Order: sequence, then C-alpha cells, then structure tokens
Amino acid sequence: MTIELKPETERIVREELQNGHFQSVEEIIMRGVQARRDAGRSTERQRPKTAAEAVAHIRESRHGNRLPAGLTIRDLINEGRA
Repeated sequence: MTIELKPETERIVREELQNGHFQSVEEIIMRGVQARRDAGRSTERQRPKTAAEAVAHIRESRHGNRLPAGLTIRDLINEGRA
C-alpha cells in the first residue's frame, strides 16, 4: 500500500522518528489506529443511552461530594469572580 502524506504531516512523522518516539512509520500508524479505536470504545461506554441513565450517572458521580461546613455555593461563585 502506498500512502501519500501532506508535507506538514511528513515533517511531523520524521521528527517523531528522529526523536526516538517511534521505531518505524508502521508503529506510528498502528498506535494512531489503536488510539482511535480505544477512544471510540470509551466514548461509547460513557454516553448514557436514556435520560434516566444520564440522571443516574450524575447522581452517582456527585455522591459523597459535599461543601465544607459553613461554605455555600454563593461563596464559591463569589470566590470565582475575585
């Protein structure tokens, strides 16, 4: 298979090889494809399928998160403005 690269892409590939980050062009391609596959899988797992699942996810992720005693949301908003 022949692959044509834009000059900028070719420059980046050469730099990565020269810097020792990869051993070959094939390794760069394989890692890129694998990273894309992994990203796709993690996106599928994280996306709630229904509104009820989204609500359950939000409630689960905030479980145990409490403001310190005496601190209010308004205090945090004002602190952010400062």
